[in-house]
Formats: sequence, C-alpha cells, structure tokens
Amino acid sequence: MHDCPRCRVPLHGHEEVCPSCGERQYVDPQYRNSHVPKAPPVNIMPFIVVLVIVIGIGIYAAQSSWIGQVMSHKNDVVDPLDSMTQAQARDMIENGITQGLTAVGATGKITYMVEGKEADKTVNSPVEMTIDTKLQSPDQHKAVIEPIKQYMEKARIPTLVMNDSKSRANWTYQVTLTAPVADDSNELGTAPATSAPPAQ
Repeated sequence: MHDCPRCRVPLHGHEEVCPSCGERQYVDPQYRNSHVPKAPPVNIMPFIVVLVIVIGIGIYAAQSSWIGQVMSHKNDVVDPLDSMTQAQARDMIENGITQGLTAVGATGKITYMVEGKEADKTVNSPVEMTIDTKLQSPDQHKAVIEPIKQYMEKARIPTLVMNDSKSRANWTYQVTLTAPVADDSNELGTAPATSAPPAQ
C-alpha cells in the first residue's frame, strides 16, 4: 500500500488514478493487467462433433462409390464354376480329356448315353459319358480324368467310364449331382486283366 502523493489518500497499489483527487498513480508491477479479464476458454466440443460428422459422411460416400464397392469385395473369392453352364462344363470335360490323352500319346472316342441310348452332347438331361481309348500304361488314366472330375456335376454327368482296350481295364467315376463334386467324386475301377495278351 502507498499514499497518493497529492492528497495522501491511502491506496492499495493497483489504482491507476487516485479516486480522491484524480492524480495518476504508479501501479505496482504485481497488479498490472490484473484488472484485465481473462479470455474465456475455447469450447472444442463443437469442432469435435463437426469433425466426426464430416468423417462419417466421407466414409459413407466412399462405401457408396464404385471404389468403395471394389474395396469391400476385393477379398471375395469367386468360384468360376458358379457361373459355368452345362454346355460349357461339357466342353471343358471334352477338351480336358482330349488334351490329357494327347499328353500321354493316346487318342479316344467320347460317347454320351441317356438311358442306354446314344445321345448328343447338347441334350438337356443327365448323361453318362464313355471314353474308349488305348493307353500305353493303365496308370495314365488318372492323368486324363483327375483334372476334369470337378466339372462332372456342373455338366450333369453322374457317371463317366473309361475303357482301355490295351489293358482291357475300365475305370468308372461317379458323382452325385446334388452334392459337391470335389467331395463326392468317386472312382470305382477294375484291375487290369493281367492274363490277357497285349494288344498288337
């Protein structure tokens, strides 16, 4: 505290002028700017709310765009058999058998049967397939048939028979049309006739 130099009125040290005589006063440093009100704190909640809304709109827009659709389905596994038609599956089987026989140095005749009668490949019903061939070795039948078994159900071929004129063996592959091919494909083969003379 100090007194006003003019009128000697006691002062506290923070007065800029004497309340009695109006004389300007020396303000103690500890009181300087003490009368200035503090700035109110900034409320950041509105900014956070706006930011969350903007981010939400951005995510929704991205998911709705074609880029979002691609990103959301990038890990989806598509089975090519799902979109394959019966005719395409039969073509795949024929081509696969032809390529397999060629690879082992053989040729073959493919026949389609419906209820014991020869039918065309394009018939819209389940068919049995018979392959007549002449293999260098009986074990080669697996290399020909194994790659095409997966298409049997889609092609509506419940039974596939391969006949080897050289070894006089035959192998029968069966599949249940209402069940997955991979799990229900089954081979019912007969052993080669060892006592038969080799084909000339």
